[in-house]
Amino acid sequence: MGVFILFYYKQVLGLSGTLTGLAIAISIIWDGISDPIIGAWSDRLRSALGRRHPLMIAAVIPLAAGFVMLYGPPENVLSDQGQLFAWLLISILLVRTALTFFMVPYLALGAEITNGYHERTQLAGMRTIMAWFIGTLASAIALIFLFNEENGLDGRFVIDNYHFFGWINGFLVILFSLICIAGTWQYIPKLSSGVANTSGNMLRDLFSTFRNKNFRYMVILDMGLGGIGGITATLLMVTYTYFWQLDATQTSILFAGPIIVAILLVAVFSGLLNRLFEKQQLLRLTCALTTINLLWLTPLKLFDLLPDNSAVVFALIYANWAVHVTMTILRVIAVQSLLADIVDEQELATGKRQEGVIFAAAFFSAKFISGFGYLIAGPFLDLIGLQAGARPGEVSSTVLWGLGLIMGPGLAIIMLLPLWMSFKVKMSHASQLEVRQALSQRQQAAESGNNATD
Repeated sequence: MGVFILFYYKQVLGLSGTLTGLAIAISIIWDGISDPIIGAWSDRLRSALGRRHPLMIAAVIPLAAGFVMLYGPPENVLSDQGQLFAWLLISILLVRTALTFFMVPYLALGAEITNGYHERTQLAGMRTIMAWFIGTLASAIALIFLFNEENGLDGRFVIDNYHFFGWINGFLVILFSLICIAGTWQYIPKLSSGVANTSGNMLRDLFSTFRNKNFRYMVILDMGLGGIGGITATLLMVTYTYFWQLDATQTSILFAGPIIVAILLVAVFSGLLNRLFEKQQLLRLTCALTTINLLWLTPLKLFDLLPDNSAVVFALIYANWAVHVTMTILRVIAVQSLLADIVDEQELATGKRQEGVIFAAAFFSAKFISGFGYLIAGPFLDLIGLQAGARPGEVSSTVLWGLGLIMGPGLAIIMLLPLWMSFKVKMSHASQLEVRQALSQRQQAAESGNNATD
């Protein structure tokens, strides 16, 4: 979403980069704040449909409507910066709030459906791969069929194309949300009722998760990744268009091709990687390789060290992004699987199942910092002098150097924080088995006590 939004509102509709970045940042910060609230609510919710599914169902229509609004501001607000900013802010707040209602309970289901060490990784892997694949496919197809050049007109600068794109997003939201709900429906009778979570204070439950040392490290790690994600999502389309001077077809190939390669690599080799490495080891490896991968390509371009052959340069961009996405997918899988294991640690420590709180609190930090990523990236485009409506090849060297430095070495510097935190996380297969065994013994003791009472 962020890849298109800043480009659309700044370069097509003419909203200043500062206001665009501010609106997106506010929405993400609110998103991060609402995540733990919805997570705690879903942990405590009681209904015939369980704790998670009522919130997921309630989110579908508002989420679809939010996408239609986001890409279809009415003509009467386009000429006024204040009104256009307000429209962007309201519509993106609707999208992100509805997405929170859906995604936090949905992610929490992963820790409830299975308690197996490797099964959780497999489940997180399938979920992550499908999310990347569907998101990539939608963006790539849109660039080819909606935003491509036609009759000499660059489709990325045509407002009507974005209106249609909003309706397509709304339809896809309904379709895939219903698929997710239907696919997890069978588990409702088997899921934990979370009875122990009804007592106490929601904020106390939230803050109690930070007593877990591994969880604190994961939160800080996610904060660094969130900042990188915010900057990347904001500037990727801009970088492809102005720094690399790629057309819509080339951009669509980069949106789809490297990600499909990454998905295939992860799907084929994830089983082997899970046998060779434990989750925290894989987390460290992906952070290290991501940092290295960020350091080489854009500096070569800035210092004019790349070959003149455009096909070779495109191949290098393709390979660079494929490595980045592969590491990102593997890292997301590892993080989600580790968080599921932390849920067990927390239950052993507190006696409460807090899947919603754990996942939401972790993503709160990532999203909060991601909001600052957008807040930095929007004004950054104004600072380096990127003008609305500018065409590729028409921007100054200041713009090129700014984009090259922030999207390469700049991100690598930020990546040092997640790399550091990944080496502090201490979780293993053996420790998870010990936790599961202790929980099982506690449950057996409780059942024996109940039977004796009866």
